[in-house]
Amino acid sequence: MIEVLVVVAVIGVMVAIVGPRFRMNESMEVQLAGMQLLQDLELARTRALATRSDVRFVFESGGAIGAYSGYLDHNSDGTFAESDIERQSLRGFGRREFTPRVQYGRGAAPGIPNDASNSNITFQDERVHFNTRGITEPLGTSGVVYLTHEYDKSAVVAIAVSGSGGIRLWSWRNDTWQ
Repeated sequence: MIEVLVVVAVIGVMVAIVGPRFRMNESMEVQLAGMQLLQDLELARTRALATRSDVRFVFESGGAIGAYSGYLDHNSDGTFAESDIERQSLRGFGRREFTPRVQYGRGAAPGIPNDASNSNITFQDERVHFNTRGITEPLGTSGVVYLTHEYDKSAVVAIAVSGSGGIRLWSWRNDTWQ
C-alpha cells in the first residue's frame, strides 16, 4: 500500500512539473493564428494561379472578433461583389475568425523593417488582390498584417505580402523581429 502511495505521489509531482509545458501560452496562440493566416493567403494566391482568376482577400477588423474572408472571381468579369458564391468558389477557408484572444494589432512591437506606417493592417481598404498570375494588384502593392494577443501585448506576429505576391511571417521575440 505504501508503494502505491509513493508511486501516486511521484506521478503527481511529475504532472505538476510537466503539465504547464503543454499549456498553450499567449505567444503560441498568436503564432498559430499567424501561421494559419499565412497558409490561407498562400492558398488564395495558389487558387488565383490555378484557376487563372482574380482572388480578393478581405481583413475584417471592425468586429469584436478579428476575421478574414477570401473571394474568387468565379465568372471572370473582373469585379467582386464579395458574395457567398465568390467566397464558396475559393474552396478553401471561406471566412475564418481568430480565436477570441487573438486580434489585429501591433501590441508592444514597432513595425517590421521597411514598414513606416502605424496601422495594424497596411493594405489599402484592408484588402489584398491577387491577379491571375498571383501578383498583387495594383501592380507592386505590398502590405503587412499585425496580430497580437489581448492579454500579452508582447506576443506579436506580422504577415507581410510583397508586391510580387511573396508572403512571409515575422515574429516579435526578445525585442526584435525574426
